Amino acid sequence: MPIAALTALEGLALFLFFVLGLIVGSFLNVCIWRLPRGISVNFPRRSLCPRCGHSLAWADNIPVVSFLRLRGRCRYCSDPVSWRYPCVELITGLLFALIYFRQRVQVGTDLGQVVVMLLLAALLVVASGIDLEFLIIPDEISAFGVLGGLLAGFLLPQLHVGPLNYHTFESLTGHVRLDGLIASGIGAVGGGSMVLAFALLGQLVFRKEAMGLGDVKLMAMIGAFFGWRVVFMTFFLAPFVGLLYGLPMLLMNDEHVMPYGPFLSIGAVVTLVFRDDICRYPAMLEEVVRLLAG
Repeated sequence: MPIAALTALEGLALFLFFVLGLIVGSFLNVCIWRLPRGISVNFPRRSLCPRCGHSLAWADNIPVVSFLRLRGRCRYCSDPVSWRYPCVELITGLLFALIYFRQRVQVGTDLGQVVVMLLLAALLVVASGIDLEFLIIPDEISAFGVLGGLLAGFLLPQLHVGPLNYHTFESLTGHVRLDGLIASGIGAVGGGSMVLAFALLGQLVFRKEAMGLGDVKLMAMIGAFFGWRVVFMTFFLAPFVGLLYGLPMLLMNDEHVMPYGPFLSIGAVVTLVFRDDICRYPAMLEEVVRLLAG
């Protein structure tokens, strides 16, 4: 459906999801700055300037607008504010709008699944932001994500159970919520195992750590939320995204160490947004394996 074909109500909803993403992105910035430094995201409740420590007024925390109005500087100490702040807010806003438009408007996905997609997208933004700066993915993100994914699989079994390309199976035990939980567990184990096997192989070949355990846990989180087929395509797409970043870094800076979490995150988001089409490939692969085994 082209943008022009949106009804007035859908256009308003699209705008509201974008604004919601901006607001959520502002909170994600807090998480990105505080979590790797061991600071609670709840206390202090007011945002602080990382340079001078001054509490920020509400007018200084309006997503994107405050950054532009203050010309990228702290009101109190005049030190520059990182461009990460408006970038994270804009990226989150665009992701929320894109997920809503593609999955809710074009595909007709139920609102519960869309909310779960938005939650995973937010977690991936935080994980990527921290990984880019610190080369780590905190366990608080992946552990919460795995538990959240298992709960989502139980409460919303349609994430995993049904006849569509991205579903794990149509029925297993006959109890749809239990089937959803089992499929979510399969996704978590499959996603984590896939990256762990790759990491161990890389360590064996290159005699040094190729991928960290943070990436393993991140893929377990993605699999817990959306199953093994989504995680399979995420794993397939991530290296192509990584080449766009890693090859210039290698040629210009001879940089051999780079975060992989952002590339897994981009692969996951692309797969999620277009999961109805992209997940036909692992579904076809599963069918071929079934025929060969039979």
